[in-house]
Amino acid sequence: MLVVIFGVYLGFQLNDWNENRKSIQKGESYLQRIAGELERDVRFFDNVINSNQMSFENGQFLIASLNNKELVSEDPTRFITSLSFVGNSFVVNVSNNTIEEIKFSGNLELIEDEDLRNEIVDYYDIIEVSENFSHLRLEAEIEYQRRLAGLLEYKYSEFGRDLSYTEAEALPIYELFIQRQDLIAWIPTVMASKRGTIAFSTRSQQNAKELIAKIRGEEVPEILE
Repeated sequence: MLVVIFGVYLGFQLNDWNENRKSIQKGESYLQRIAGELERDVRFFDNVINSNQMSFENGQFLIASLNNKELVSEDPTRFITSLSFVGNSFVVNVSNNTIEEIKFSGNLELIEDEDLRNEIVDYYDIIEVSENFSHLRLEAEIEYQRRLAGLLEYKYSEFGRDLSYTEAEALPIYELFIQRQDLIAWIPTVMASKRGTIAFSTRSQQNAKELIAKIRGEEVPEILE
């Protein structure tokens, strides 16, 4: 009887050990998948930051041109593309498939490190909260496009790698631009939305890099100033 009892007990222990091992492996698999998605986020944030920085600089160029017409003559392509695209940019949109799968399945506890688990959840929660305020950026861009209406022909709003415009094309548009005080007054608002997106994306990218390092047991990168 003792042998039978011990055998049953040992069976339960082995079963528990096996289930625990599977849970650890699954938790580690989740972490590696999250790390992979975070790496994609880091690359995506580069695009978001660069795109918004370019839009912000386009706004600076337009404002500078108000008191310096020579800027338009020297770089007519920059003037027209700035006017056309200052209200456009990439927006934050991270990869969250794995964390959503974990939450839906109720397996969040499989990430055993509580501090790491909380940091991962916080990372995605902050991104989600930011998306709730994305309408402010969108409204700023829509209003810019509304005020821009009628100033540029459609051909000047086409995307392309080899856009090139002449001084003869840019100067008549410039003369109309400086008369559109409602449009000019809105440029700083659009620039402010870009600055906010840049700041948020920079912080989020740093957070993603730190999480990747912690998941993979690597040295955590220094915080950017």
